[in-house]
Amino acid sequence: MKLAAAIPLLALSLALALQACGDDDGANTRTGGSVVIIGPPPPAGGASVSAVGSGCTTKGATTKKAANTLQIELDEYSITPPGSVTAGVNRIVVKNFGSDPHEIVITRAASIDDLPLADGAIDIDALSEKVYRVMEFAGNTICEGTFDLSAGNYVVFSNLDGSQGSDFEQGMVATFVVT
Repeated sequence: MKLAAAIPLLALSLALALQACGDDDGANTRTGGSVVIIGPPPPAGGASVSAVGSGCTTKGATTKKAANTLQIELDEYSITPPGSVTAGVNRIVVKNFGSDPHEIVITRAASIDDLPLADGAIDIDALSEKVYRVMEFAGNTICEGTFDLSAGNYVVFSNLDGSQGSDFEQGMVATFVVT
Protein backbone atom coordinates (compact mmCIF):
# COMPACT_ATOMS: atom_id res chain seq x y z
CA MET A 1 0.00 0.00 0.00
CA LYS A 2 2.82 2.41 0.83
CA LEU A 3 4.54 1.57 -2.46
CA ALA A 4 1.38 2.30 -4.42
CA ALA A 5 1.13 5.75 -2.81
CA ALA A 6 4.80 6.52 -3.53
CA ILE A 7 4.60 5.73 -7.27
CA PRO A 8 2.62 8.90 -8.25
CA LEU A 9 5.01 11.04 -6.17
CA LEU A 10 8.01 9.38 -7.84
CA ALA A 11 6.46 9.91 -11.29
CA LEU A 12 5.83 13.62 -10.53
CA SER A 13 9.43 14.07 -9.31
CA LEU A 14 10.79 12.38 -12.43
CA ALA A 15 8.62 14.55 -14.71
CA LEU A 16 9.83 17.74 -13.01
CA ALA A 17 13.46 16.62 -13.23
CA LEU A 18 13.14 15.81 -16.93
CA GLN A 19 11.48 19.16 -17.60
CA ALA A 20 14.33 20.95 -15.80
CA CYS A 21 16.87 19.04 -17.91
CA GLY A 22 14.93 19.53 -21.16
CA ASP A 23 16.36 21.65 -23.93
CA ASP A 24 17.68 24.39 -21.62
CA ASP A 25 21.44 24.27 -22.07
CA GLY A 26 22.07 26.74 -19.23
CA ALA A 27 23.09 29.50 -21.63
CA ASN A 28 21.33 32.09 -19.51
CA THR A 29 23.43 31.18 -16.48
CA ARG A 30 26.87 31.33 -18.06
CA THR A 31 29.16 34.26 -17.51
CA GLY A 32 31.05 35.93 -20.32
CA GLY A 33 34.75 35.69 -20.79
CA SER A 34 37.47 34.80 -23.21
CA VAL A 35 40.74 32.96 -23.29
CA VAL A 36 43.55 34.60 -25.18
CA ILE A 37 45.89 32.11 -26.80
CA ILE A 38 49.46 33.32 -26.95
CA GLY A 39 52.39 31.80 -28.74
CA PRO A 40 52.21 29.07 -31.37
CA PRO A 41 49.33 26.59 -31.42
CA PRO A 42 49.84 23.32 -29.55
CA PRO A 43 51.81 20.70 -31.56
CA ALA A 44 50.11 17.98 -33.60
CA GLY A 45 46.77 19.77 -33.64
CA GLY A 46 46.34 19.51 -29.88
CA ALA A 47 43.73 21.69 -28.28
CA SER A 48 45.07 22.17 -24.79
CA VAL A 49 45.69 25.78 -23.80
CA SER A 50 45.93 27.22 -20.28
CA ALA A 51 43.27 29.76 -19.43
CA VAL A 52 43.78 33.07 -17.67
CA GLY A 53 44.57 32.44 -14.03
CA SER A 54 44.53 28.65 -14.39
CA GLY A 55 47.06 27.13 -12.01
CA CYS A 56 48.48 30.51 -10.99
CA THR A 57 49.81 31.25 -7.51
CA THR A 58 50.40 34.75 -6.15
CA LYS A 59 52.09 36.20 -3.07
CA GLY A 60 51.22 39.61 -1.65
CA ALA A 61 47.92 39.76 -3.56
CA THR A 62 44.77 41.47 -2.30
CA THR A 63 41.11 40.50 -2.54
CA LYS A 64 40.08 44.12 -3.05
CA LYS A 65 38.38 45.05 -6.31
CA ALA A 66 40.88 46.34 -8.86
CA ALA A 67 40.48 49.87 -10.18
CA ASN A 68 42.90 49.31 -13.08
CA THR A 69 44.10 46.47 -15.28
CA LEU A 70 47.73 46.42 -16.42
CA GLN A 71 49.73 44.04 -18.57
CA ILE A 72 53.25 42.68 -18.25
CA GLU A 73 54.70 40.64 -21.12
CA LEU A 74 57.42 38.02 -20.68
CA ASP A 75 59.56 36.19 -23.21
CA GLU A 76 62.99 34.58 -23.28
CA TYR A 77 64.63 36.76 -21.73
CA SER A 78 62.77 40.02 -21.55
CA ILE A 79 60.09 41.78 -19.53
CA THR A 80 57.89 44.52 -20.94
CA PRO A 81 56.63 46.46 -17.91
CA PRO A 82 53.25 48.17 -17.72
CA GLY A 83 52.98 51.69 -19.11
CA SER A 84 51.24 54.21 -16.90
CA VAL A 85 50.42 52.81 -13.45
CA THR A 86 48.11 54.54 -11.00
CA ALA A 87 48.56 53.95 -7.26
CA GLY A 88 45.94 51.70 -5.72
CA VAL A 89 44.55 48.28 -6.45
CA ASN A 90 45.76 47.04 -9.85
CA ARG A 91 44.94 43.79 -11.64
CA ILE A 92 48.16 42.73 -13.35
CA VAL A 93 47.80 40.31 -16.24
CA VAL A 94 51.09 38.56 -17.01
CA LYS A 95 51.48 36.99 -20.45
CA ASN A 96 54.32 34.53 -20.88
CA PHE A 97 54.93 34.50 -24.65
CA GLY A 98 58.00 32.31 -24.20
CA SER A 99 58.27 28.55 -24.09
CA ASP A 100 60.13 28.50 -20.75
CA PRO A 101 58.42 28.97 -17.39
CA HIS A 102 58.83 32.40 -15.81
CA GLU A 103 57.57 34.40 -12.83
CA ILE A 104 57.30 38.04 -11.90
CA VAL A 105 58.45 39.62 -8.70
CA ILE A 106 57.57 43.27 -8.08
CA THR A 107 59.15 45.38 -5.36
CA ARG A 108 59.70 49.06 -4.65
CA ALA A 109 63.25 50.16 -5.39
CA ALA A 110 64.85 53.35 -6.69
CA SER A 111 66.72 51.35 -9.34
CA ILE A 112 67.80 47.87 -10.36
CA ASP A 113 71.21 48.58 -8.79
CA ASP A 114 69.53 48.87 -5.36
CA LEU A 115 68.47 45.20 -5.37
CA PRO A 116 70.51 42.79 -3.21
CA LEU A 117 72.25 40.06 -5.26
CA ALA A 118 73.28 36.55 -4.26
CA ASP A 119 74.80 34.08 -6.74
CA GLY A 120 73.64 36.05 -9.80
CA ALA A 121 70.03 36.39 -8.73
CA ILE A 122 68.06 38.78 -6.52
CA ASP A 123 68.13 37.79 -2.84
CA ILE A 124 64.37 38.07 -2.29
CA ASP A 125 64.71 37.40 1.46
CA ALA A 126 67.01 40.44 1.76
CA LEU A 127 64.56 42.88 0.11
CA SER A 128 63.48 45.58 2.52
CA GLU A 129 60.24 46.41 0.69
CA LYS A 130 57.10 44.32 0.29
CA VAL A 131 57.21 41.75 -2.51
CA TYR A 132 54.33 41.14 -4.93
CA ARG A 133 54.67 37.96 -6.91
CA VAL A 134 53.12 35.76 -9.56
CA MET A 135 54.91 32.49 -8.93
CA GLU A 136 56.49 30.37 -11.67
CA PHE A 137 54.06 29.43 -14.44
CA ALA A 138 54.43 27.65 -17.75
CA GLY A 139 55.30 29.20 -21.07
CA ASN A 140 52.48 30.12 -23.44
CA THR A 141 50.28 30.85 -20.44
CA ILE A 142 48.58 33.87 -18.91
CA CYS A 143 48.45 34.44 -15.16
CA GLU A 144 47.26 37.38 -13.11
CA GLY A 145 47.33 38.86 -9.66
CA THR A 146 45.67 41.82 -7.95
CA PHE A 147 48.06 43.98 -5.97
CA ASP A 148 47.67 47.20 -3.95
CA LEU A 149 50.59 49.35 -5.14
CA SER A 150 51.48 52.64 -3.49
CA ALA A 151 53.18 55.47 -5.39
CA GLY A 152 56.88 55.06 -6.05
CA ASN A 153 59.55 53.47 -8.22
CA TYR A 154 59.29 49.71 -8.79
CA VAL A 155 61.40 46.93 -10.25
CA VAL A 156 59.83 43.86 -11.86
CA PHE A 157 61.92 40.77 -12.57
CA SER A 158 61.97 37.01 -13.01
CA ASN A 159 64.39 35.27 -10.68
CA LEU A 160 64.19 31.63 -11.81
CA ASP A 161 67.34 29.60 -12.35
CA GLY A 162 67.84 28.12 -15.79
CA SER A 163 70.50 26.30 -17.74
CA GLN A 164 72.16 29.65 -18.63
CA GLY A 165 71.93 31.19 -15.16
CA SER A 166 69.09 33.10 -13.56
CA ASP A 167 66.40 34.85 -15.59
CA PHE A 168 67.62 38.05 -13.89
CA GLU A 169 71.17 37.50 -15.22
CA GLN A 170 69.70 36.98 -18.70
CA GLY A 171 68.05 40.42 -18.58
CA MET A 172 64.55 39.69 -17.28
CA VAL A 173 64.30 42.91 -15.29
CA ALA A 174 62.63 46.26 -15.86
CA THR A 175 61.47 49.33 -13.94
CA PHE A 176 58.21 51.27 -13.82
CA VAL A 177 56.74 54.13 -11.84
CA VAL A 178 53.48 54.17 -9.92
CA THR A 179 51.98 57.66 -9.62
